[in-house]
Amino acid sequence: MPSLKALLSVPLGDYLDPRKLWLVKAVGANSMASYARRANVYELATRAEKAGLAGAFVECGVWRGGCAAIMAYVAKAAGRGRKTWLFDSFEGLPEPTSQDGERARVYAGDRTSGAMASIAKCVGPLEDVKALFARLGIAESAYVTVKGWFQDTLPVSRDQIGPIALLRLDGDWYESTKVCLDNLYDLVVPGGFVIIDDYGHWEGCKKAIDEFFAARGVQPTLHPIDDTGRWFTKP
Repeated sequence: MPSLKALLSVPLGDYLDPRKLWLVKAVGANSMASYARRANVYELATRAEKAGLAGAFVECGVWRGGCAAIMAYVAKAAGRGRKTWLFDSFEGLPEPTSQDGERARVYAGDRTSGAMASIAKCVGPLEDVKALFARLGIAESAYVTVKGWFQDTLPVSRDQIGPIALLRLDGDWYESTKVCLDNLYDLVVPGGFVIIDDYGHWEGCKKAIDEFFAARGVQPTLHPIDDTGRWFTKP
């Protein structure tokens, strides 16, 4: 039985949307995002479908696939054939740089000896992602997984993705966030949505976002999801 704290963490309105409540909770074991951030993915994906926005749903930084599964499930339910793209190393995070600050350096102290020299944080095996999607009845033809570092995969994949209706960035670090914006922001359709999972948590992520806005001369309204996540509508 759910604890009182868990029950109180869910907005009362969500109990009036059984599909939302079920789906957001169903992916909980496959996501490190808070209930609010998972619910936000559902809400924006649903808004994109209702508005008829063209383009794919895209997540950069997948872990075990919880938030990406929400996107793909909403697309499946809408029945328009929208693809969901999943970008991740599936072997952990890359090394942070000096742009990410001391807290990130300390966090990255636990390293693996894997072939990609990743740190032992946020390791989500691709098999876990596929198993979750299968449990939710999402066909493999409905999504595309791209394994590798963003700087290697995004430049060669961007032309295959095409327009983007919803882009979720969960790369933690400065360089990871920057390369995602450099390669994918221009693909987001006007009126499309961008979610920044780590804006309020990792200083490098916030710095990359703020610098990108300044360089582009844009100032979209960043809506808070919780103390960590933010989202905005592309002008």
